[in-house]
Amino acid sequence: MIIDACGVFFMVSCELCGRKDAVYDCEIEGTRMKVCQDCSRFGAVKGKSNVRIVVSDSKKPVSNDPEYVFVQGYGLLVKNAREKTGLKQEDFAKSINEHKSLIHQVEIEHIKPNILLARKLERILKIKIVEEVKNERYEQKEESKTLNSTGRLSSAPKAQGLTLGDMMNIKKK
Repeated sequence: MIIDACGVFFMVSCELCGRKDAVYDCEIEGTRMKVCQDCSRFGAVKGKSNVRIVVSDSKKPVSNDPEYVFVQGYGLLVKNAREKTGLKQEDFAKSINEHKSLIHQVEIEHIKPNILLARKLERILKIKIVEEVKNERYEQKEESKTLNSTGRLSSAPKAQGLTLGDMMNIKKK
C-alpha cells in the first residue's frame, strides 16, 4: 500500500506482470516480490502482502484546462516568420512589448514561452507553434479489452511502465 502526497491510498500493482493488485509476498529466484495470485505460482509464497483496499471519496478534480504542446522546431518557425517581416529581434520585441532577450531565447529554443506569449507570436507572425492536446487521463474508458503478453484477452487496464515480467520471458512449468 502506498500513500501519495494527497493522502490517498492506492494498491501496489504486481511487480511481475503489473496488471493486478499485489496480494502475496513471494520469493521468485531469490528475490522477494509483491505479486498477484496468478504470478505467485512462479515462486514460493512467503505470506499475504500487507496491502489493503481503502476506498477514498476525495478524488482530484478533473481539470478542464487544455494542455498545450509545442511543435517541433518552434524557434526556427518564429525566427523565419520574423525575418519575413523584415524586422530585427530588437524592433520586433519593441513592437510586441517584450524584451529582445526573450525573443532571442525563444528563437534558439532555450526557453518555451508561456501560452499567452505563444498565442501573441502566433497571431502577429501568422504561424502555429502550439497545439492543444486532450487530457486523456480522465477521459479513458473504465475498462478496455486488451491482449496481454500470453495472448489472453484481459479487461484490466494496462499498467504504466515496464514490469519485470516485460523484461524477462516467463517459462511455464
